Amino acid sequence: MDRFELCSQLKSGVHYSHIPIVLLSDGNDLQERIEALRRGADAYMEKPVLPEHLRVQIKDLLTNRIKIKESFSHSPLPMGTMVYSKSDENFAAKLNDFIFNNIENPGLNIGLLARLMNMSRPTLYRKIKYLAALTPTELITMVRLKRAAELLTVSDYRVVEVAIMAGFNSQNSFDKAFLKQFKITPTRFQKLKNSSNKE
Repeated sequence: MDRFELCSQLKSGVHYSHIPIVLLSDGNDLQERIEALRRGADAYMEKPVLPEHLRVQIKDLLTNRIKIKESFSHSPLPMGTMVYSKSDENFAAKLNDFIFNNIENPGLNIGLLARLMNMSRPTLYRKIKYLAALTPTELITMVRLKRAAELLTVSDYRVVEVAIMAGFNSQNSFDKAFLKQFKITPTRFQKLKNSSNKE
């Protein structure tokens, strides 16, 4: 197979789609560049490639992904997407659906998630770890916290009700997790959002 077909196959499977791919070209052909990007390449470089240029390109790709992951992890806003290919997009959508549909279940864990996703635990762990820089358990907690932040923003539920709706066993564990993640208590967060909504 040629490099375009290899790129397509890697980007279409759930196991490798998150890996950045840089394709190299022999010339300055615009159609080749378009085809490379259409097949899922993250970058396209013309030969001759200077080693320093290649290193900077790879560093930029990885740095941008780290920034997206950090932004996702530290914002109390609803969950965005951290995907790099159509396959990753489908995986993330399916994963989000399963987590949201089971969010009130305190027993939601990697074992249940792996069964729902029809994947082995190690494969699911690696995929989530790469895409979100979180373990599956951390991701579930993060989604619970983001859902709780959303409920605190758009509803009049009490904090204890929000904790239960987000799948936490107790308000105490919810308060600690929320404070640790967002550096603000749920009660304070709700008051700030309510006051800003009234303005």
